[in-house]
Amino acid sequence: MYRPNPLPSQITIPLPSDEEAGRIIGDSYDPKMTLNVIKMMAGTEDMYPPTVAFIKAMFQAEGIDPRTREMIMLRAAKVLNSPYEWQANVVLGKNAGLTDEEIEAAACDGPVTGINLDYVLVCKAADELSCTATLTDDTLSELLNRYDEVVCRKFILIISWFNLLSRFLNGCRVPLETADKIGDSTSPLR
Repeated sequence: MYRPNPLPSQITIPLPSDEEAGRIIGDSYDPKMTLNVIKMMAGTEDMYPPTVAFIKAMFQAEGIDPRTREMIMLRAAKVLNSPYEWQANVVLGKNAGLTDEEIEAAACDGPVTGINLDYVLVCKAADELSCTATLTDDTLSELLNRYDEVVCRKFILIISWFNLLSRFLNGCRVPLETADKIGDSTSPLR
């Protein structure tokens, strides 16, 4: 199975202490089960509440199939070489119902092929937005021919969010999770 390349440096921004994270996250904070990405986001202090609200919106977007969202996340993690995002979203993707074949397809070095055409299309869009910060006319036309305008906007926003998230994770060098922290969840928020 695909594995992202290790990050090139051993320098990291440390996770906030349990005391700091608990103060910012509140009563729902569990130091043993809160994912490292959420802890690192708590370290942004005043930016944490709107960031968590945005995460909830990504994972509860109306009209967006969770498996399609997970394909976007996996493809962005692959293209942007985000070890944390890849590791976490393989588990979240399986929990949402993706097959090993679909996860492997998201990990390919070239264009995604051989799986559900909806997944192929959103992976193509993720490739383009991740690598060139825009969509080709052909890809945008394909999206508009397949989905309504609202869903197209949502897909573009979801791809953009997971680009931002991969860059945040890589920039801070958020430590990988232990598998038991994700469990059977389909969201990083509990």
